[in-house]
Amino acid sequence: MRGQTELLRVRRQSVAVDLALAAAAPRRVEIFLPEPPAGKDRRQQVLDLIEEGPDFLPARESASGRWEIFNRSAVLWIRILPGSFGPEGEESEELFDFRQKVHVDFTSGDPLDGELLYSAQEQETRVTDYMNYESRFFRLWRGEDVYLINKSHVLRVLED
Repeated sequence: MRGQTELLRVRRQSVAVDLALAAAAPRRVEIFLPEPPAGKDRRQQVLDLIEEGPDFLPARESASGRWEIFNRSAVLWIRILPGSFGPEGEESEELFDFRQKVHVDFTSGDPLDGELLYSAQEQETRVTDYMNYESRFFRLWRGEDVYLINKSHVLRVLED
């Protein structure tokens, strides 16, 4: 029977991330992405998963190996670690028109400092415009790390 169900499995790739949930300390977990199509930016796949995926997502805590299901609405941020995707790394380099250093305060949890990198149409170049895009999450760069931040837990963004 196991051989028959093996054919029905969807291949997944585990990705190490730091996960901060509301009212909880950040911790290292593995989340699971479908096998990427050729040329697909895997950071974007993580963003797509938490932006458009199911309400509850499976994860495995790295320290204990314990499985859990977390509510993506409770995510403060997910930090994508350099090297999370194995030796092949990212397939594409992103280019952006705008760079702005910011300080992000949350409704709970420690603040983050980093940079917003984005492209926009000429009439929508302000940080305010970027923050008001319809997406639930935005990206914040801190050196090599990328944070995917849930807008619903952001108290304020201060431009430097």
